[in-house]
Amino acid sequence: MLSSRIYQDSNKIVSLPPIVLFVVFISAISAADASLSSEFLNTGCVIDGSRLNCSRLAEHFACYEISNASEALAGLDPQLPIVECYRRIIDGVDRGSDQKGLVRVGCMLPAYRNYIVAINGDFRLIKSKEEFAALFAPVQSPEEAMAFAVALTDSFPLYDRVVPQGYFAVSPAAAPSSIEEKNGAFAVHLFDRPICGCSTHPYYAVDYLVTKEGNVTELSRWMVYDSNNQICFD
Repeated sequence: MLSSRIYQDSNKIVSLPPIVLFVVFISAISAADASLSSEFLNTGCVIDGSRLNCSRLAEHFACYEISNASEALAGLDPQLPIVECYRRIIDGVDRGSDQKGLVRVGCMLPAYRNYIVAINGDFRLIKSKEEFAALFAPVQSPEEAMAFAVALTDSFPLYDRVVPQGYFAVSPAAAPSSIEEKNGAFAVHLFDRPICGCSTHPYYAVDYLVTKEGNVTELSRWMVYDSNNQICFD
């Protein structure tokens, strides 16, 4: 049965009225994804092939798109069902809130990536790094460190040395993603590919430091893959 209780913040519950259909296209959902999102499926979302319909959540939390979160977030503790909520930025202001958000994405039509977490059949919008850390810190394992680094940045893991199609290697140090514990914190090795503007849109290796309190700091970045193709993204 569809629950009508949704957390807007940590201490306020609101009821959701019926709304029009809102369908979001996502990548094909595997069995693991479906299991992770079971609370969403039971209380507000429907999978239809490669589509995820989360109409009530999208309307209530002002998400123009809801997508399954990265598989890396399975390392969070507690392990809670979680999806991404993308909210438009209009004139520099987040459409659904007077606050900004977790990770800025997009180019000429910018947005913020936030998260919606299912907790005992209720839903909570996570829209700041402080809220994210309050729920999931302390960071006590390499898996948690990887999850924090991916969740709180626009970087992503790559676990093989295969050069992306259309690119060539420019650095011999394109090591796969990894996590190493250092002095009570974790060094996380990820990748980034800025897409805005006109360029070859190279890939960068990026090292982050993730503290046990959940703070994520970029330490260094260097180009590892480049292309001869100039492409413009607005």
